[in-house]
Amino acid sequence: MTNENIFEKKSIQHLIALYSLPTICSLVLESLTSMIDTAFAGHLGSISSTALSAMGILNPILLLLIAAQLIFGVSTSIVISKGLGENNKEKINNTFKVGFYSSIISSTAISIIIFLLQDQLLNILGASGQVKVLAKEFLNIAIIFNVFSSVGYMLVNNIRAFGYPKIEVIVGVLSTIINIVFNIILTLVFNMGMVGIALSTLISEIFYFGFSIIFLLKKGLWIKRSHLDYLEFKNILVSLVKIGFVQFLMQSLNSVSGLIINKVLIKYGSVSYIGAWSICSNINMVILLPLIGLTQGAQSVIAYFHGKNDKDKERDAKHKIIKYSLIYSISTTILIYLFAGDVSKLFTNDISLVALSTPIIRIVLVGFPLLGILYALITFMQVSGDEVSASKIELIRQVVLLIPLTIIIPLIFSKYNIMNISPQLAVFLAIPISTLILVLMYSKKIKNILLN
Repeated sequence: MTNENIFEKKSIQHLIALYSLPTICSLVLESLTSMIDTAFAGHLGSISSTALSAMGILNPILLLLIAAQLIFGVSTSIVISKGLGENNKEKINNTFKVGFYSSIISSTAISIIIFLLQDQLLNILGASGQVKVLAKEFLNIAIIFNVFSSVGYMLVNNIRAFGYPKIEVIVGVLSTIINIVFNIILTLVFNMGMVGIALSTLISEIFYFGFSIIFLLKKGLWIKRSHLDYLEFKNILVSLVKIGFVQFLMQSLNSVSGLIINKVLIKYGSVSYIGAWSICSNINMVILLPLIGLTQGAQSVIAYFHGKNDKDKERDAKHKIIKYSLIYSISTTILIYLFAGDVSKLFTNDISLVALSTPIIRIVLVGFPLLGILYALITFMQVSGDEVSASKIELIRQVVLLIPLTIIIPLIFSKYNIMNISPQLAVFLAIPISTLILVLMYSKKIKNILLN
């Protein structure tokens, strides 16, 4: 049975904490999969630098896989939360059914396509020699664990929507521990290198998937038999894709911008800069996840009161989310900026890579406090049904601003030698500049949300 009465018994502040904190923990723990992979790749002895470069080369593909799993992972839980607010059990069951099977089919299809096109993709990403060999070893297993990761992610989000947010932390902790243990066994004991790293992730994702199914079955929350005609199936599918497309767009465009950054770094720098950027992108993702978790966890709260048409509580939740986002992002920026070098050392013992990554992460952090506002704004639009505007924000940030600036800024710095900043370092200025410009563009809409 569901645990929806929790929305009526708790205060808005308590609900945000109850839903967001487990989601934050879950996302951080899940991201540790990538961090652990990168950390073990950075400690593979003589091939550590090459392995890190391979991970950096693969980053756009891995981001694309994450983007694809968000389509049904996020949207299914939002629609289920609305169904709880409307007390519509049939809608909840049919949404779960469509989301579950669509997640399996889409993730499998994407994995097959990547497998068939892997050589072409790696060539486009600039992989060659030993870097390409190591990248391919990891990718061949990544396309398998992608299916378990995608479906498992959708199931855990549904568990949260049904009123059991703490389960996210439990399954996240256990799968992370499993990943670390098998990484130690397969890479340090059996010296399986990149294959060992990828297999460890596969094992942890299988557990993540299996645990979620068992929990849902035991709680009586699994899909019930029901008649679902074509028209209803189509309407649910379109609704899920429309909501999830915003998250997909955000992550897939991150993949494209990551590809462009890698290309620019190869043009102006060397493979070492890609390894340094791999470290920095992992750090950036880890500190970004609490912001994503806050807004993503609170989606269930906002969606419930939106479905119930309780405008006062919905408005109160929005205000608190923006407030908490700013507090977290500002304090985190200060801490990471001060200890950037020490944090980089967690990923590699290569002093040269630490020296390259430290200024990069400091540049990227400049615009970080503003991201919380943007993520909150996108979340509010998704829940209210304004998916087109939410997609527009991300299109402007990535396509209109970030990607062009990534190409233009290093050209300017290479030509005029501004402040003795190298072109390969100047490329990262595009990240905070694009964020700042976008916040200024949407300042009026942000102000309206804060005041209303």
